[in-house]
Amino acid sequence: MANRKSDLATLASVAQLLATVLIVAALYFARDVFIPLALGLLLSFLLSPIVNRLERAGIPNIAAVVTTAALAFILLASGFTLIARELTSLVGDLPKHKHELVAKARSLGGMTTGVSGSLGDLAEEVTEAIEESENGVGEPSDEGSFWETLLPGPAKNAEDITHDGTSAKAPLYVKEVQSDLPLASWATTAGTVLSPLATAGLVSVFALFMLVHREDLRDRIIYVVSQGNYVTTTEALDEAASRISRYLMAQSIINASYGFVLTLGLTVIGVTMTEAGSFPNAILWGVLATCLRFVPYLGPTAAAVFPLALALSVFPGYGVALAVLALIITMELVSNNVLEPWLYGTSTGISAVAVIVAAVFWGWLWGPVGLLLSTPLTVCLVVLGRYVPRFKVLSTLLSEEVAIKPSMRLYQRLLAGDEHRAKEMLNEHTRENTLESTCDEFLIPMIKRIRRDHDEEHLTDVDANRLLAMAGGLIAELDRCVAPSDEPSDHEIDVASAVDVPNIIGCTSHHFSELLVLNLLRIGGVGLFNLDSIDDDILPQQVGQEIARRDPSMVVIVVLPKGGFVQARYLCRSVRNEGYTGPILVSCLGKFKNFDKLFIKFRKAGATGMATSYSQTRSKIDSILSRRDSVTLV
Repeated sequence: MANRKSDLATLASVAQLLATVLIVAALYFARDVFIPLALGLLLSFLLSPIVNRLERAGIPNIAAVVTTAALAFILLASGFTLIARELTSLVGDLPKHKHELVAKARSLGGMTTGVSGSLGDLAEEVTEAIEESENGVGEPSDEGSFWETLLPGPAKNAEDITHDGTSAKAPLYVKEVQSDLPLASWATTAGTVLSPLATAGLVSVFALFMLVHREDLRDRIIYVVSQGNYVTTTEALDEAASRISRYLMAQSIINASYGFVLTLGLTVIGVTMTEAGSFPNAILWGVLATCLRFVPYLGPTAAAVFPLALALSVFPGYGVALAVLALIITMELVSNNVLEPWLYGTSTGISAVAVIVAAVFWGWLWGPVGLLLSTPLTVCLVVLGRYVPRFKVLSTLLSEEVAIKPSMRLYQRLLAGDEHRAKEMLNEHTRENTLESTCDEFLIPMIKRIRRDHDEEHLTDVDANRLLAMAGGLIAELDRCVAPSDEPSDHEIDVASAVDVPNIIGCTSHHFSELLVLNLLRIGGVGLFNLDSIDDDILPQQVGQEIARRDPSMVVIVVLPKGGFVQARYLCRSVRNEGYTGPILVSCLGKFKNFDKLFIKFRKAGATGMATSYSQTRSKIDSILSRRDSVTLV
């Protein structure tokens, strides 16, 4: 049976791997279909909040969608028109700055050592080519200048070339090859131009239909995917749509603000630091920055490179370039550390590492469009992992929220032997939480995990003892760094000082690791009671005799499952048989479905009460001691 389960698990893993490979292959080979669909869905997520607001204002659905689409089209058309006009102006102004380019090449050549001669020659060739073109004199050499290599001029007439075979430019035999047919050339050019336009048209059509029929599509998807679980599917779709919409809106606001501030900053730099009183095409760099920053990582870099390169090429010296660099660095720091955390918040819910991995994966799969879609698509995967148990691994790997419990992270540090980091984690958790929370959520689950792995033979006796010893060191560290909020209050100190501090005897049921829990109880009761533990190697009859002789205020028996219930009941009977009549509290640390039956068994064995957590144990101890103090005072 065990082998059969193992084989089924192996087959399931192989099937999941094959399914993943097939999905990735389909996304790659059918990208011409999936990319417009994904872009249309992304655009619909961006515009849907506007459509919803218009509908809430009383505008019908179709009119709201048409109005939103028209506004988006006008905005995009205005942006592209502005970019085209600014680019035309930039290309026309570049020849005016050729002398500055030559001067920068000379200065750069003077600063370098190994390549200074080459750069100097490059600058001289550029200067000679410019002077010759300006004066209209001079004949180009057979080898050709550097400027002609970059921008070749019209070819010489065939009669002027001597075909003597002395060089590649003077071959012995020349055959004229007919160029492509005009129709074929036109078709190639048309295909290159019309392909992006066709993609844009598909994206627009998809987005419009998704906006018009968004409610119908949502209901159909829920009906198909839910398999009867409408609540979970509806919550998943709502969360994914909400996260993506908030992310896109926040990103649009941040990028538009960035572009506006960049344009304003470049304009101020141009007015205050240049002779012409303006920075070339400042509006173009602001609009480009707004558009490019939608692409993760590469976009902000490209948006910063263009104005910086222009400042280096156009203006004399390096003052303007340094000012532009300082402006960009300041804006990036403010955007990354102030605006994005404030506006994004938990809108995406994916970790920083996941953003990088997603950008690399989707960029490899779909190119630049994949970079643009990487974050929204990863958000969908995270939401899928949160609501579908089969895909929980996606949420664990990609989500911003750490799915690993704090106790497991502490346990992993102990397994790795990193006791220093384990103590740091304990101190951080103690500062942010109460002692009860630290014990219930951090330390006791870690001790139980050590016991469990040891019982299942994942840990040897030596390793288990080593880990428990390290856990004891952490508890000793906790004794030194208990938060002030965990100290007894003034009222508790007054009550404790009015009467003798009660004595409590703690006992283990069946394992020495339970001594660690008793030590935690001792730390939590400082100033309220004294807790002495009895060695775990003493027989139950001797424990009963010792308790009867010392007659403590109460007895606490700790049970750390797995096991220990039978031993704890037997210990209760031994204590009662020796004549002890005080309260006995059994602390069974865990969650039990048959709590009532278990409590009845302990009551029959002589126990006064039962607790299932550290905080509950502390609460019952305080309650029992307060009743005892009240009787004593009376």
